[in-house]
Amino acid sequence: MTRACPRLCVFAAACVVIAACAPAREVSRGTLDVAALAALDAWESRGRVALNAEGRGVQANFLWRQDGPKARVQLSGPWGVGAEEVLIEGPEAMLRSDGAWVPMCASPTAPDEMSLLCAGAPLNSLPFWLRGLPDPGRPYQENRSPENGVREFSQAGWRVEVNALARTGPLTVPRRVFISGPGATLRVAITNWALTAAP
Repeated sequence: MTRACPRLCVFAAACVVIAACAPAREVSRGTLDVAALAALDAWESRGRVALNAEGRGVQANFLWRQDGPKARVQLSGPWGVGAEEVLIEGPEAMLRSDGAWVPMCASPTAPDEMSLLCAGAPLNSLPFWLRGLPDPGRPYQENRSPENGVREFSQAGWRVEVNALARTGPLTVPRRVFISGPGATLRVAITNWALTAAP
């Protein structure tokens, strides 16, 4: 019994990791696990994003990897040529160009849609908004939190709506997020989450 315990523990841990990396299963009812999502130190989400800015629209697949205060985002598909990689840390957003990181919001090589987003969106708030959370460093107003786990709040001149939920492992997480603000809207559909709690 004593010798079997480590194997059982390893098996249980593997099951938790597999569940966290599995596709997010949309649920019709539930409540966003706000406290658990806020406690995450590292996480990954994958899905699709549609940006409409000043009447121009574009879509892309995305892979968002968050590690503490640093986010690395890969965009592929129609957005840009081939793929784009963005690094966000605090107020800084960097774009990988010709093998080097350059300031995204001041780069002449940045796609037009990214430049439009730079003009108004607080990019360092996106790691919170994608989890359905207000940025703790900015004031916000909770607009509604009705049944079925739908959440809406306003922050920094932008409105964030979590309008569909999913289950990933033991947590209820955002499945669809709509972000709207000055001259731009972002529709995010998250198909996969991988979650790591802070130690």
